[in-house]
Amino acid sequence: MSKQPRFPFDLTGYACFSLINCPAEQAIQLLKEYPGLCAPENRVSFSFQVAALPEHPAWTLVRWPQPGRFYDLMNLTLWLMGYRAGLGGENPIFAALPPAERAAEGPLLARPDYDNQFGDSMLGYWQDWSFAYTIPGESLRWIGEDVFPQEYFFNGRGYSSTGVQLDWLKDLERIPAWVECEIPMEQSGVCALF
Repeated sequence: MSKQPRFPFDLTGYACFSLINCPAEQAIQLLKEYPGLCAPENRVSFSFQVAALPEHPAWTLVRWPQPGRFYDLMNLTLWLMGYRAGLGGENPIFAALPPAERAAEGPLLARPDYDNQFGDSMLGYWQDWSFAYTIPGESLRWIGEDVFPQEYFFNGRGYSSTGVQLDWLKDLERIPAWVECEIPMEQSGVCALF
């Protein structure tokens, strides 16, 4: 049995992505609205890149400029589900890929806990350990080692396959048209959940 990773996680050098099954224009609208959830103090600028996935155009890829606070990585990914019918998607996925020198640590993956009636928690996987992260209170609970395989995080509501593949995030040069979306985000402190 391996040792549990330390929390908060050190994602230095990781390439972070939020994926959502909605048009890029809707993802950009939701990104622009996200700062309204946060306290107006201690903000720093984040310049996201947004594009449709060429292999699966119904999915939008939101590329983080650098790893943010873990809270925002999870909360913004959930926020991409939208807050009304016709805005956002149903199956957000968060993926963080390690730099070459940390490849042995593997990716960090997360998706909503679809069984949580409040819709305020994510299930995740990192360094062979599965966890539940609850956004209010920013609490992480370890579920166990090797509880969920990596493929689990690419299943959507109803546990059906989303069709998204982790390998699609490794060669980003093939994506021709990125749209920049710059927003201020809280540097420290806590934002309210939608």
